[in-house]
Amino acid sequence: MSAAKPLSVASAVATTVTTTPEPAPLSRVSGKQWKAVRKPTNRSMMAKSLSKSYEKRIREARDLKAVKHAEAELKEEKRAEKEEHRNRIVERKKKYEEKLRQERYQAEMSARKRMRVKRKELKARAHAKH
Repeated sequence: MSAAKPLSVASAVATTVTTTPEPAPLSRVSGKQWKAVRKPTNRSMMAKSLSKSYEKRIREARDLKAVKHAEAELKEEKRAEKEEHRNRIVERKKKYEEKLRQERYQAEMSARKRMRVKRKELKARAHAKH
């Protein structure tokens, strides 16, 4: 039988400390060793060339709002022009239909008038013969 060395308490504690697993990180970490763990960007430490001042951001937002307002006005004008054009076409068509209706009515009335005149002439001839 081989003689086993008795383990000291210090070495037993050291082996248990090294074998305990690390707690899981809060975020998902790549398993690739060459990828560094990245922290969220700290905006206060950002380079001045990349950051914009509050006034500049407000000015850009105001300019963007003005451009959008102008675009909306142009769209509204264009829509109004189209609507006006559509209305003119509808009015023109209504006038044309009314004109045709009036012509048909006049043609019908003139035909009736011609018939009346013809009947009068026939009656006059009939009386003239007697």
